[in-house]
Amino acid sequence: MPDAKRSIKNAGFTLIEIMIVIAIIAAVLALGAPRMFSTSSSMRSAIRKMGVLTREIRNVSRLTNTTGRLVIQMDDEKGHAYWVETAPGTALMMSEEQQKDFDSMTELQKEESGHKEKFQVDPRLVPSPISLPRGLYFESVEYAKLKEPLTKGKAYIHFFPQGLSEEVAIHLTDKKTLNWTITVHPLTGRAEVLERKVALKDLRE
Repeated sequence: MPDAKRSIKNAGFTLIEIMIVIAIIAAVLALGAPRMFSTSSSMRSAIRKMGVLTREIRNVSRLTNTTGRLVIQMDDEKGHAYWVETAPGTALMMSEEQQKDFDSMTELQKEESGHKEKFQVDPRLVPSPISLPRGLYFESVEYAKLKEPLTKGKAYIHFFPQGLSEEVAIHLTDKKTLNWTITVHPLTGRAEVLERKVALKDLRE
């Protein structure tokens, strides 16, 4: 019996060992937590800037009588990025299929088909494509006019000279625990940033 009690006692942790373990855990948290919060903060900042940009595109479209569009690239190989394009006056929008076919053409094929891209990259608001911070991705773009959200390729959100815009919900994620939704109001072009994923139909209701 004495030997059994001694073995049970020896199997436990001493106070010093427990304190060492706690100190190691605290050190790991102290090193990792600031980096984690910094990453989350940079993601939030990038999303807020994108929300502000939608209002700026709307204002420029009204003041210059142009149709502006926010181009969102969702591509794991090329990267997740966005930029701004404009076209004179009220430009007619292509259907989703027409736009995909047009984007897949070479410059020579576009010339031979007689189609010319009216939209051109506009550096006034975004001098060059802006890549999302590392670890942040576009998950999908929901349109009120489409049954299914776009989850890859390019998505276009148009802003017209009359001050109107397409009604959309842009979903972003870190593919872990964080999700955001940017909604664009069709009558005002105003963007709202929500720190969760919300379907467009739920927002409309």
